[in-house]
Amino acid sequence: MVIAVSSPAKILTIDDDRFIHKVVNRALKPGGFITMVASNGEDGISLAVEDKPDIILLDVEMPGINGYEVCTRLREIPEMKDVAIVFLSSHGSLRERLQGYEVGADDYLVKPFEAEHLLARVKVLGKYQEERKELQSQYLLARQTAITSMTGSSELALVLRFTQKSISHTTVDETIQSLLYTLDELSLDGCIRVDADSGPLWFASSGTISPLEKELVETSDQGHRFMDFGCRTVVYFPNLKLLVRNMPIDDLEHYGRIKDMLPVLMSAASIRISTLSTYKVLVEESEGLKRSFLGIRKNLFNLASTIVDNRQRSHDYMAATVSDINIELMHMGLESEQESYLLNKIESSIMKTMDEMDAGEQLRTSFAFILERLENATRSHGDLLDSFIEVQTAYDSDQTQEIEGNVEIF
Repeated sequence: MVIAVSSPAKILTIDDDRFIHKVVNRALKPGGFITMVASNGEDGISLAVEDKPDIILLDVEMPGINGYEVCTRLREIPEMKDVAIVFLSSHGSLRERLQGYEVGADDYLVKPFEAEHLLARVKVLGKYQEERKELQSQYLLARQTAITSMTGSSELALVLRFTQKSISHTTVDETIQSLLYTLDELSLDGCIRVDADSGPLWFASSGTISPLEKELVETSDQGHRFMDFGCRTVVYFPNLKLLVRNMPIDDLEHYGRIKDMLPVLMSAASIRISTLSTYKVLVEESEGLKRSFLGIRKNLFNLASTIVDNRQRSHDYMAATVSDINIELMHMGLESEQESYLLNKIESSIMKTMDEMDAGEQLRTSFAFILERLENATRSHGDLLDSFIEVQTAYDSDQTQEIEGNVEIF
């Protein structure tokens, strides 16, 4: 409380002695105080509740209820708990002073008193009240700051836990269900659309998703990260869209914290979903490449076998042809020199042709080399794929154990 002319302190005197009323008025009015008087305890309590004075000067001995009872009843009224109360009494023994303090008085002034003494005590009480209110204000501010900090730390821990745990999720469904669980822990109700390779997937924290909600998510301006509609907020990411149905618009501080945390949650989920999609494509392409290698190897083996078989059949066919010609020449009546000449020419041509075709060893060597390289490539690719899957699985498992052991909710 600041005592100033623009906002003068109000002093209530509760005393059955009219002379005391005059003494108090003469002492305090020149100091800029507003004075009020009541002649008994009941009137004093009513006036105090109605006008809410800053300081009450209270006589101990009055007809009806005495000052101690008045003080006790005043302290039971919430608005009067911080009002300074000064007992006025002609008795100033230690026992009486202690009794006054026990019922809630702040000071004790013995009658008769000088006007200057009363004014000085009232000013001291005014300063005391000012300091007490300032301390109370600081305490409330510090308490609110501490509560806000603890709440923010708890919310941040939930976001951090999801961000770390999302690394171990192996499916889109698992990722989104974990995100919805985190939203529920943040007291948020929402629905999510995932743009998957197979088409849009919809998920909700509770209940069903209305057609209007789907339309709201699908048709809102996606050029902005946020779109706000009263207590509803839509958050956009490339492959993920979130509609929060119950944003805390009545608590701007909480609202601001939530809007700061939502992009972090959505970013972690979006990255994990993209990673899972890439991982799936990589595994499928790797499996396809492995099957292609195996198919090429099989086809090359069959081709090599066919070429070797054809070469052998050609050799057998030509040998049979030479034998047939030799038999036919014997019935043609040729002279021996002519017969020998023709046979030699035919055999020579056939041998040259067979020599040209007789690349079986070279063919086998070439195909063996190609098949060996394909087999090694297939084996290496399979080992690489198995190793990748094994490392990814082990990493996800380690991350899950580390998260469960380290993340704390404040």
